[in-house]
Amino acid sequence: MTFNESASDVDAQWMAQAIAAAARGGRAVRPNPRVGCVLVRDETVVGVGFHAAVGGPHAEAVALRAAADAARGATAYVTLEPCAHHGRTPPCADALIGAGVVRVVCAVLDPNPVAAGGLARLAAAGIEVCVGVGAAKAHRLIEDFVVGALQKRAYVQLKLAATLDGYTAASDGSSRWITGPLARQRVHAMRAFADAVVVGSGTVLADNPRLDVRGADAMRSEDLGSLRVVLDRRLRTPTDAAVCDVAIAPTRVYTCAMQSGVADPGFAQRAAALAQAGVDVIALDAAHGDDAAFLLAVMRDLFARGQFAVLCEGGATLAAALLRAGLVDRLELMMAPKLLGGGRPLLHGLGIEAIDGAVNLHIDDVSLVGDDVHFSARIARTLASTPDLER
Repeated sequence: MTFNESASDVDAQWMAQAIAAAARGGRAVRPNPRVGCVLVRDETVVGVGFHAAVGGPHAEAVALRAAADAARGATAYVTLEPCAHHGRTPPCADALIGAGVVRVVCAVLDPNPVAAGGLARLAAAGIEVCVGVGAAKAHRLIEDFVVGALQKRAYVQLKLAATLDGYTAASDGSSRWITGPLARQRVHAMRAFADAVVVGSGTVLADNPRLDVRGADAMRSEDLGSLRVVLDRRLRTPTDAAVCDVAIAPTRVYTCAMQSGVADPGFAQRAAALAQAGVDVIALDAAHGDDAAFLLAVMRDLFARGQFAVLCEGGATLAAALLRAGLVDRLELMMAPKLLGGGRPLLHGLGIEAIDGAVNLHIDDVSLVGDDVHFSARIARTLASTPDLER
C-alpha cells in the first residue's frame, strides 16, 4: 500500500471531483459518512457516485453501476476507504475487485474499525492503492461521522456572531441585528443541514428565538425540519415561548428534577405544562452534576436518538461551557464591521488565565458574506482525540 508518493496533480484533480460528489450528500446520510467516488478510464470519467441516504447504495456501488463494463481497467477515486464489511450493503472493496478496477486512490482511511480494512483487501487482490490525496477537504466532509464513530455523541458546530471588537450585544442588551442579511441566510443554511439546533434557556428568555429555517426555497427538502433543543436544567422555558410552538418544528427540552441533589418542588408541574404544549421533555440523571457532565449527557442522548450533528446557537455562557467541556468540534464565527467598545462579550468564563491555555483553532475557511466575515474553524483539541486518517 502506498501513500502520497505515488499521487500526481492529475490524481488531485480527479479527487476534487469525488469530493464535490460527496458534498452532494445531505442529512439523510447520517450516521453514515458523506462519500464520493469517481471512476476514470483512459483520462475519461466513466462513472460518478455519492452516498445519498443511509441504507442506500454506497458511492462506489453507484459509480460502478453508472460505469458498467467501462469500470474494468479504471482508476477509482474515493473520498473514504471502501468498506470491507457486510452492513446494510455488501463490501465496496469486493465490488471494486469484482468490477476489475486496477487502481484505487483514497483520501482518508475509515476510522470505524468495523468498516476499515478495505484498502488492505484491495492491495491483497493486486490492486494498486494510494492514500492521502485530498485528505484535508475529504476529512471535513466526515467530521460528524468521525465524532460519532469514536465518541458516540453528537457532532457539535458552534455558531457565534459578534462585532469586530468581540461583543454580541450592546450595553443595553440590544443585538438585533449584529450581522447582515446574507450572513443570517448562511446561518439558516447551517440550521437546515443540522439534525438539531441547540440553545440555552437564557437565550430563550432573552431573545425568544423561533429557531426555524427561513429562506428554505433555496434548500433541499430533506434538509428541513431540524429539531429545536433547549438546554434548561432549571426548566425556566415558558410555554408561550416561540420554541414551544411545535407547529413550526418539533422541540425538546433537556432538564433535571434535581438541583445540587435537592428535588425541585415545582418541576413536575412545569414539565407537565411543556409536555401539554407538545414539547418533548427529557430529564437526565447526569443533569444535576457539573456543566460538563450535563452537556456530555445531552450530546450522547441526542446521538442515541438520531440527532448526529447539531448546531449550537446559544449565548456566551453556553458557548463557554461547551468549549470548557471539550465538546465543540467546529466554530462558525460571524464578525460584523461594527465597534461597540463595551457590552455583552463573545464568551463568558472560559477560565483561561495564561496564553498557553488558549483554545487553539485550525481555520479552514475565511469568506466575505455581504459586509460580514465568516471564519470556519476546527477546534485543535478535538483533533487530538482522533486518529491519523491518512495512514
